[in-house]
Amino acid sequence: MKVSLSTQILVGFAITLGAIATLSKPSYAQSKFFCDNEQLVTIVRTRRGEIPIIRWLSQSFPPPWTAVERCKQVSARFEQFNNNGTLKYIKAAHMNNQPVLCVAGYKGGACLPNGLLVTFKSGTDPNLTLKRLLDRRAWATGQTINLSGGKSDREFIFEVNGETYFDMESWLEQ
Repeated sequence: MKVSLSTQILVGFAITLGAIATLSKPSYAQSKFFCDNEQLVTIVRTRRGEIPIIRWLSQSFPPPWTAVERCKQVSARFEQFNNNGTLKYIKAAHMNNQPVLCVAGYKGGACLPNGLLVTFKSGTDPNLTLKRLLDRRAWATGQTINLSGGKSDREFIFEVNGETYFDMESWLEQ
């Protein structure tokens, strides 16, 4: 059966429109980690549903690092590390004399090169901050993030040589 030229053009046009519509969807639609700009929360999509990770309340960083910009940037970093397979452990550490959370390849490991997730204000204790971020009671008061799920969050927290680690990979898989 011969297909007319006009039918071929119509089919090609429909396929092109479908491809454009698919490609033009916002990138957060496919992202595992994203920033909810309205609530200023970094969220992760899991089998258990969408779970808030970090609520961005601090306005103490100078421009351009507003709470919205920090939410977007840190959410993008989580997504990048997840996509490249390096989001194994979150480690409380210091980089360039600043308190941070970074990505480590294993429990007890150093921050990966270019593994920065988030920087805190000078004087912040990153170990205490990571533990607070994982404390459900603090989350209930609006002070921290919630990484709760089927297992106790404490089963994913480790201390090695005085440094705190969170087993993000195992937590995401539960």
